[in-house]
Amino acid sequence: MIKCARIHTGVCLHHKWSLVLIVLLGGLSFVWLGCGKKGPPRPPRRPLPPVVQDLQHTIQGDVVELSWTLPGTAGVSASAPAAIKVFRAAQSDAEIGCETCPIRFVAVAEIPIHEKPSEKSEPRTLSFTETIDPGYRYIYKVIVFDEYGIGGKDSNTVEFDLSPD
Repeated sequence: MIKCARIHTGVCLHHKWSLVLIVLLGGLSFVWLGCGKKGPPRPPRRPLPPVVQDLQHTIQGDVVELSWTLPGTAGVSASAPAAIKVFRAAQSDAEIGCETCPIRFVAVAEIPIHEKPSEKSEPRTLSFTETIDPGYRYIYKVIVFDEYGIGGKDSNTVEFDLSPD
């Protein structure tokens, strides 16, 4: 049996330190737990713009024409489209042979879409034309962006070689 040294208040010193330790650990646990999950701030969740799924191309000489259907927003919970960016990758013969090399896309055009974000729209066909150089393999894709500059998912890609004459 442990004898407890009593202080002038009549409380056992052993019990006093136990009480102080419990209060201290309880206070530290609130500081450690905090008020929520820690991490970088996240933007609020919003629906992404619609995705183009039918990107196609035609070639006339050294001119390529891309065409696609911009999905409508009627009845869809997607953000209204504000612009479409066209991306192109031009690969030389050396890059085509490299299986581990990344495909480097560059934005070659931004096509604004003139409609109010609150309007519901029907699907419509859009196109883009540009002159290209022979001797490269070209890969194109398009991405729809909303009014805040947030891009949706990539469209399907089209690939072709333009042989030198």
